[in-house]
Amino acid sequence: MEDEPNTREGLIGIINRYTEHEIIYTAVNGKEGLENIRSLKPDLVVTDIRMPVMDGLTMLQTLHDEGEEFQSLLLTGYSEFEYARKALKLNVTEYILKPLDIEEFLKILKRVENKIEKTKIERVSTSQLLWSYLTGTEDEKHKILPVIEESLQVNKKVQISLFLVKGSSVARESTTEMMEETNSVLDAMCMENYYVIFLSQDVGFLVIVLDTERNRSLKRIFQMRVLEKIGKISECFCSYTTIYGVTGLDEKVQDLKELMRHAFSFPSGTILDEELLAGFQYENIEYPDSLERAVCREVRSGKAERIQELGEQFKKGVIQSKGHPECIREFTVRFTAGLLRVVNELKENLEKDNGIQYIVGNMAKSNSREELEHQFDKVMKTLSLNEDDLSGPTENGMILNVITFIRENYARDITLSETAAMCGVTPEYLSKIFYREMNVNFVAFLQNFRISMAKRLLSLGKCKIGEVSEAVGFHDQKYFVKVFKKICGVTPSDYKKEMNSQ
Repeated sequence: MEDEPNTREGLIGIINRYTEHEIIYTAVNGKEGLENIRSLKPDLVVTDIRMPVMDGLTMLQTLHDEGEEFQSLLLTGYSEFEYARKALKLNVTEYILKPLDIEEFLKILKRVENKIEKTKIERVSTSQLLWSYLTGTEDEKHKILPVIEESLQVNKKVQISLFLVKGSSVARESTTEMMEETNSVLDAMCMENYYVIFLSQDVGFLVIVLDTERNRSLKRIFQMRVLEKIGKISECFCSYTTIYGVTGLDEKVQDLKELMRHAFSFPSGTILDEELLAGFQYENIEYPDSLERAVCREVRSGKAERIQELGEQFKKGVIQSKGHPECIREFTVRFTAGLLRVVNELKENLEKDNGIQYIVGNMAKSNSREELEHQFDKVMKTLSLNEDDLSGPTENGMILNVITFIRENYARDITLSETAAMCGVTPEYLSKIFYREMNVNFVAFLQNFRISMAKRLLSLGKCKIGEVSEAVGFHDQKYFVKVFKKICGVTPSDYKKEMNSQ
């Protein structure tokens, strides 16, 4: 705020030329400045004392009384004691006398900038400060570190224990629940001076416990009390290390991430640290080219049982091996992608909407051997489906999960809502996607699948019609007969007779 045009333009020129600050508004009197400070919420107000309509001190007094928070730099050609005394009550940050000295003005501006940064940092909670330190730039870390050390009251002699916790990659939405449970358990243990900090969905969350040098059993207690509890929410993995003081905390977190890469080779709930991995060695494994070629042949031939057998061989030789986790994941992704390319030759449009990327992506992100096996099994089951199952490989990865769910649960009552919940989407969305991908609605597909299974049982000739009806999920025999005739053109009894006469 400055009513003298030359001084105002000079200030604007200096700030634009020598700093990276943004001028969000200029005003020629205190009344105009008052209105815009209220709405724009600036970090710094540079104002003259003597201005028309409303002077600078009256403007600052009004804003001070209203509780507005900002730093202020007072321009004045008046050095009277009364002005200075009044300005002090208004928390004026700096003064500068006119005419301006550019070098002096820039020095003052830098001091004000540092005060603004310090004020912003001090308003943030310790947990937020720690998060900012771990995720910020080097310059930001340099500014935040002293504030963290002061807030935590730690120095280089204080030991800090660090636990990095990560849930299953297929249950990422459970991270918040796991963090809440961790807080709950630590509170119940009357644990003091700890912080639980979310890093990211891919990395997990960090538990920081201060002053732990005398607590030799902390790692064991954390495993037995915390990991055991949150392990009921989701399969979980944990890496552990210690540090003295806060300096280098970000580097220690990188070490924890490196340790976490080995979680694949250990049971869920294991705490990974340097001591555990010191004597651990991985075996060299080779990619099974001949096995991939063999499975591809069987996929083209449609031999479901043989596909499953060869899939089991791959699991034993690769997924269940003692090879390096990255190698196992890479080989599994490569093997699966090769098979799906063969299916794409036989069934058009498999790759639309990133169906392959969806399946393979889950494999590539698997945190554990169990996760990877589960994803691999889903794909192998899909590849083993024959024409009677009416399902074949689909172009949307989510629909693969739906088909697998139907295959495993068709004998009981299942609904679109239940299936959608399993996929984590709304029934309306699943219905739309399912019809788009399969060219048939969910209910019709389920009925066709059940009738397909009923035909198999009837062809064996060992079951009564009522038994077959129950076995495939129809609890009303009359309705089963009606649906069967609608789809197959004959009643179940006639179909059974026809099959037994052949």
